Amino acid sequence: MLRYFFPSFIAVVVGVVAIAGFRGEHTSKAPRVLFPDMKWQPRYDPQHTSEFFADGNSARRPVDGTVPIGYELANRYYQMPANNVSEDAHFTGQPDYQNTGRMGDVYGDGIPYPVDAGFMARGQERFNISCMVCHGPSGAGDGIAKSYGLVTVASLQDDRIRSMPDGQIFSTVTNGKNTMGAYGPLISVEDRWAIVAYVRALQKSQNAKLAEIPEDKQKDLNK
Repeated sequence: MLRYFFPSFIAVVVGVVAIAGFRGEHTSKAPRVLFPDMKWQPRYDPQHTSEFFADGNSARRPVDGTVPIGYELANRYYQMPANNVSEDAHFTGQPDYQNTGRMGDVYGDGIPYPVDAGFMARGQERFNISCMVCHGPSGAGDGIAKSYGLVTVASLQDDRIRSMPDGQIFSTVTNGKNTMGAYGPLISVEDRWAIVAYVRALQKSQNAKLAEIPEDKQKDLNK
């Protein structure tokens, strides 16, 4: 049987090589490709012309309002000025404190936006939308998601998180941690900082000392 196998095997190999050719050889003739898969496709190279479109350009203008990936529109709060230009509009991913929460190799502290009543209200709104479902209304880790089996939710009232720098909380919101997903692609930079400011307010509300409360407010507590 081997007497017929080897001649047949050699004939098959020679036939395959003869049909497929030697890949990588230099020739002026187009190679024969039995299974091109998707090696050659009709396409336009960047910046090339086109006879199909009336303007002669192969590249199409983006739809009005298109935002490049990683571009952060001005917030305050998504009310763009009439000229559609704002100093707050920029590309995210910059290595500064505002976009990372870090100052060099360490997390920084402080909110890089004016913290006023509107900013805090925005933080409360964004927290209630994105965070309360897990962390609960007071940040105690008792959100409705916990009743459905998500038992790994951290309490924002823990001393460990109270002592975290603001930048570390911002980084956690941005990049996620453990079972918490990343909210960086979903929440704007300014809104993430507004959430951090509101988290600090929640922590203060559950752990404030009497001496830290203004005297006129202390009277209200005694009513």
